[in-house]
Amino acid sequence: MICDLPWRESFMIRLWAEPDDDHLVLRGFIQNVHTGHKTYFDSLDLPVGLLLESADRLAHSAERAQVR
Repeated sequence: MICDLPWRESFMIRLWAEPDDDHLVLRGFIQNVHTGHKTYFDSLDLPVGLLLESADRLAHSAERAQVR
């Protein structure tokens, strides 16, 4: 199956732990490889939400293209 570029997105996710008082806090960023835009987070809810939004957007683009 050939995947056209408009129907594909790539992300890099970097995670690390930082000390905060007496415990470690998860931190990281998700970066869109094509645009270079980085979004920093301290909860996995944010990158998971961004990935779900991207998947939904790509699915709707593919559906619209099939209707034409």
